[in-house]
Order: sequence, then structure tokens, then C-alpha cells
Amino acid sequence: MKNQKILLIISTLVFATSLSIYFFKKKNTTKKQLFETVNPERKDLIQYINASGTLRAKEEITIGSLAAGRVIEIKADDNDFIKKDQVLAILDDGINYSAVKKFTAFLDEAKANLAYYKNYYARQTELYKANQISQDQYEEYTKNLKDYEAKVIQAVGELEMRQQEYDNLFIKSPTDGVVIAKEVDLGQMITSRFQATVLYKIAKDLHHMEANVDVDEADVGLVQDGQDATFTVDAFPKKKFHAKVQQIRYLAKIVDNVVTYATILDVNNPDLKLRPGMTTNVDIKVLEAKNALCVPNKCLRINNIILETTAKALGYTVKTYSETDKKNDHDHIWVLRNKTFEQIKVDVGAKYGAYTQIITDNIKDTDQVLSFVDEINKENILLKGLFAQPGTIGNNGKK
Repeated sequence: MKNQKILLIISTLVFATSLSIYFFKKKNTTKKQLFETVNPERKDLIQYINASGTLRAKEEITIGSLAAGRVIEIKADDNDFIKKDQVLAILDDGINYSAVKKFTAFLDEAKANLAYYKNYYARQTELYKANQISQDQYEEYTKNLKDYEAKVIQAVGELEMRQQEYDNLFIKSPTDGVVIAKEVDLGQMITSRFQATVLYKIAKDLHHMEANVDVDEADVGLVQDGQDATFTVDAFPKKKFHAKVQQIRYLAKIVDNVVTYATILDVNNPDLKLRPGMTTNVDIKVLEAKNALCVPNKCLRINNIILETTAKALGYTVKTYSETDKKNDHDHIWVLRNKTFEQIKVDVGAKYGAYTQIITDNIKDTDQVLSFVDEINKENILLKGLFAQPGTIGNNGKK
């Protein structure tokens, strides 16, 4: 009983749907417009591609420490403008200041011994010349002189090493710039011998920055060095900043099967409104055309199979270009000429909004370009998909 009710409901739905389609088709037989055409228009087009990324300092320097020790003084903080060789922080390792004094004394002692022995050696040389001492004795005195000279050189080297270790306790800036990150605190222990510790990050010049954006692989072929761009940041949503493409890198970045390419843009920041790390929404101007011949984008998306069916129903003919051209997979549009839908191979230029530029000379302003083709018997196709009745619909909706 239950199955009979289900069958009755299905039969009723099929009958009602078929009846509705019948009356709909009957009503619209004479009113239905199977295709539409438009004339190409002249427009000024500018094509942009959109990408997002972040701002960063053009030259950003990370400062660490060559010495291990405890931070005993902080001399620079975030946002401070600093000069080259300015001391930013001071460490104390507990030994190097004393080591410098110790090896300074060793050097003074070595120099004094060398000065004394040079005078002694000079006297022995005179005695040797007067045959008062033997050859062996004189050679020994010569060897001792070289030893004293070597000890001075050794003491100089030891003192330089200890002095350098001591100087490394004074963390200095390698260039003029501004502190964008202070990552060290008073009393912090620095263990550089085992792991480098970042103490400061310095931007050399925040008046000149760069935007690092990810351009989709579908758009990267249009991007070139030197192209103009505009962008916005969340901090100033109503203000547009200007930039210029500097470099498109070859290394791809793949995230969740999405391929992008890092593109670097030069950014001027004269009033220092922009800060490192800000998110940018960038529009890169890739193409521009003045008084360009344009057609609506939908003209390039006409379905060939639907067009052939419509042409057959209207008694029109269809003219396509050669198989050789088809292999090259060109863009094309359809033009109505004397009850013939003619397929025209075209090259496209700038795209903006709903329009695309046609840059080939085989299209004129007066041509009737096909912009819409209705799908004949689409109701029958819908029924076939819903109920899958084999043999009900054949080609072009015939039984």
C-alpha cells in the first residue's frame, strides 16, 4: 500500500511537470529570442590584477652578539633613530675587562725584555767582530733575539684577541637606521656560543620600503618590472599608496595546491605612515588601452555546440575557421553575416569589468557580434537529468 502511494505521488509530479513545460513551450514558441548580438564599442580600458602581501623595510638588519654574557645596560629602545657605531647595549662576561689589563701588562713586559736584549745583542755583536766570542755563542744570542721578538708579536696577538672580545661586549649598530624591534632585556643572559640570540632589528631607512606580495600563477605572465601599482592598508583604508614593480621572483610558493610567485614592489614612505608588517591589498596596472575596440566578455564564451543547434533550428549556417587554427586554441567570437554565424579568430588585450579589448583588425564597429545564444530544448534536458528515463529524449529533444 505504501509503495502504491509513492508511485502515485511520483506519477503526479511527472505529469504536472510535463504539463507545465508543455504550456510554457507553447506560450513562448513565438516570443522566444534564441540569440542576441551587439556592436563593438570604443572604450578606455585599464586592466589591473590584484594581489596581497605585507610591507617590510627595504634593508632590514638583524643584530646579534659575538660574546656571551649578561646585559648590564640598554642604550637604545624601539623606534629610536640611531647612528653607525652607536652603542645599543652593553654585556658583562666577568673576565674580559681584567683579561685586557692582564695581556696589556704581558705586552709591556715583552717589549721591555726585547728592548733590553737588543742592547745586549748589539754589544755581543761588537765582541764577535773582535773575535772575543765564538761563532756558536753569537748564533745563540741571535736566536734569543728572535725569540724575544716573537714573544712581543705573540703578546700583541693575545692582547688584540682579548681586546676584541672585550669590544664585543658593546653591541653597536653597523649602520644608520631606526630600531624596529628591541628583543633584549636588562639582566638577560646571552649565550651566543651555542645559539645566536637576536638582540635588535634595525631598518636602514623606513622612508623607502617594499611590499612583498603573492601573485597568482594565472596572472604572473602579465606582470613586468616597472609597472605602476596602488595599494591600501587596514590602518588607512581610504588612502591609496603608490608603488612600482621591482622584481618578479622565479621560485614558486605552493600552499594547498595554489601556486603563487613573490613579487617585490618599491614603496615610498615620506611621512612614515607605513610600518613594517602591515597587510597590503595591491592592484598592479598590467595593461592600458585608449579608445580600444571592445566587446562584452560574454561574447568570448559562446558555446559552439549550443550555437550549432540554434543555427540548425533557425535555418542559419555556421562557418568555423580551419582545423589548423583550432589546434592553436585561439580566442574567438561569432559574427552574424547574412544568416551565417561566422567564427572569427581574435587576439585580446586589456580586460576591465565586463569588457575585453580586441586588438586584431578583423573586427569592425559595425559588426553584429553574438553575445547570447539560448539553449533549445533545455527543459527536456532538465527532465532527462531529473528522472533519467532512457529513450525519452534523443538528439535535439526528439523522441
